[in-house]
Amino acid sequence: MKILDLRIEGMTCAACSSRIEKVLSRIPGVQAEVSLIEHRARVQGLTADEAIAAIRRAGYDAWPIHQHSRDFFISAKTRSTGEEFRLWMAIIALIPMVAEMGAMLFGHHGLIPWPIQWLLATVMQSFVAWPFYRSAWRALKAGSANMETLVSLGTLAAYGWSCWLILGVGSMDGPLYFETSIVVLAMVKIGRHLEDRARDQALDALAHLFQPDDALIEVLDTPAQQWSRVPANQVQVGQTIRLAIREVVALDGEVVSGESEVDESSLTGESMPAAKTTGDLVFAGCTNLSGSLIVRVLKPQSQSRQALIGERILAALSSRAPISALADRIAAVFVPAVLVIALFTALGHTLAAAPMGEAIGHAIAVLVVACPCALGLATPAAIAAGLASASRQGWLFRSAEALQRASEINHVVFDKTGTLTSGRPMVVAIHDGTSELHLSEASTPLPKWLSAAISAERGVEHPLAGALLSFAQGRSLPHGETVDTHPGLGVRARIMADVKSDSPCEVLVGKPEWIKSQIRSAFTAQDTLDARHQACSAVDVAVNGDWAGRIWVADTLRSDAHLAMSRLLDDQINVSILSGDRTSAVKRIAGFLEIQHFLGQQSPEQKAAVLDELGRQGARVAMIGDGINDAAAMAHAKLGIAMASGSTLALETADLTVASQNPLWASIESLRLARDVMKRVRENLAFAFGFNLLAIPLAALGLLSPVIAGSVMALSSAAVMMNASRILQWRPRP
Repeated sequence: MKILDLRIEGMTCAACSSRIEKVLSRIPGVQAEVSLIEHRARVQGLTADEAIAAIRRAGYDAWPIHQHSRDFFISAKTRSTGEEFRLWMAIIALIPMVAEMGAMLFGHHGLIPWPIQWLLATVMQSFVAWPFYRSAWRALKAGSANMETLVSLGTLAAYGWSCWLILGVGSMDGPLYFETSIVVLAMVKIGRHLEDRARDQALDALAHLFQPDDALIEVLDTPAQQWSRVPANQVQVGQTIRLAIREVVALDGEVVSGESEVDESSLTGESMPAAKTTGDLVFAGCTNLSGSLIVRVLKPQSQSRQALIGERILAALSSRAPISALADRIAAVFVPAVLVIALFTALGHTLAAAPMGEAIGHAIAVLVVACPCALGLATPAAIAAGLASASRQGWLFRSAEALQRASEINHVVFDKTGTLTSGRPMVVAIHDGTSELHLSEASTPLPKWLSAAISAERGVEHPLAGALLSFAQGRSLPHGETVDTHPGLGVRARIMADVKSDSPCEVLVGKPEWIKSQIRSAFTAQDTLDARHQACSAVDVAVNGDWAGRIWVADTLRSDAHLAMSRLLDDQINVSILSGDRTSAVKRIAGFLEIQHFLGQQSPEQKAAVLDELGRQGARVAMIGDGINDAAAMAHAKLGIAMASGSTLALETADLTVASQNPLWASIESLRLARDVMKRVRENLAFAFGFNLLAIPLAALGLLSPVIAGSVMALSSAAVMMNASRILQWRPRP
């Protein structure tokens, strides 16, 4: 059964999210994850009606969210006009109470007459506090308690006691707590508003990954041969669409006509536009820059690569980091414990001969100050901000747990080919049997034997052939045809111009051992020359049965490899190379990067065994590879990092996928981001735990007035959110 995304109404603290998750998960065959930050539940195993009914039985409301669209972000951020009005009412009522409290500090009581305080408190209780009472009542009906339970009990007790003194007893000899109920409700409302703003910042950083389902695009009506504008979610696979200049691509497809450049930076991290022509693929989320394209749709919008990335982000936001388990357990039992503490506070002060009004005031302070908002928000707020910041850089974490594991890495193991190196072999040396040739300048003419060899490689699907053709780019080559291909050995071709007589000739290009077995004479250069290129792949060339020259080809380092190693050294992280390539080639790359620990000729099973051994030695290892060939090794690492430029398979296999123009550097910076996120989490948890451990005893002993208790409680939640939102301003090192 498919995954349902549901918007949750009335969820305000960690106890709420834990309760909803438990209620859903108790149903046989159901899996559920509930995100407090997003006010969202992801449910698998139920229909939408069944899931909504279960959530309502728990005391909350819910409705479906359309997946793979901005609907979720819009609904998550939308606040009704009534909520905005309640916020302004709270601010207006708070202003005179601030003046009253300021006067009290200087010994002047009654600056605001009690009738005005009573009127303001009544408006606050009947209008501003209504959402709190509704949530508390739902929780009570479901047999649980939440943050609103404490706010409702505290403010109702303050308001009710004051009304009792005025209307019930008829005397004014006890303290009135109208200002307490006003300030507490106002500060909670303002604090909730600040929380929402910080949460919106995190969601705004992710909204670029989603397009409206109803975005209009031009579709060809085949029978009528006319173009019409149709919502993207109604376009079928196989239909033809037209992309105008500066239009955002809405669906994955294949270009059938036209030429243009496409900005793919949102998916791949590559800043340079990619040229697109007939047969090339285009992906949703990219921008068509310079020309009109006619595209055949390959996937529905919900299955596009952009939708997959968005789905990955939503799943990560819903997941829980292991560090959040402690906060969740405490929050689940926190409210009942506080109710007991408040009851004993009132009894204790009464037995100590304190006036009834004073005892109730101390109990109110306990109820108000103990609201576990900050504790419940400490982890998810920082995690959400971290995931948002990472996605903005093109770094996609699979889950919150992966983000936490990334923060613990102290050893990075690199694959070589396609990871430390570009994965595209290049010509590094050429020898004609007499001397080494220097032909790097495009204007330098090529020897005829070399031109013939490169021409023979035309149409050959092999990386070494690509290296030769890339080397000759911009130079004219003779016409030739491949006569025979010997997989793993080389090619035999007929070239229309002979090296010596300008008549057709036979050219062999391939491994030295194969060439030697096919011709009369072989290369006899000095051993020292081969020694200099022992980590390279040698390609020999023979013309009409005679050896003509040797070409050395090697994979080249990525441009950001040295910078990445420097960053790892700065961060005091150990580095190793683990590759299936020849040991000599691995040693060559390790030497360039000054890496001491490396192993070559490693099978996937051997790589996994090495990573397991490192783990037993206490290393917390991140394996960085291409996300495809190294999938098995990544599974044995604490963290698997794929550099696949948004590859669909990489998104499925890696804990972290890095889509960046400089993926090595980005991989190392993503680890630093994870460390900074977890630093914020620990700061938030320390603050939240410390606040409650300090504030509750002070309130119980009568050292914290209800007004001050409500103010600092609300500000503590805002402080946690503000600290978490600092991650949104995080920037990688240049």
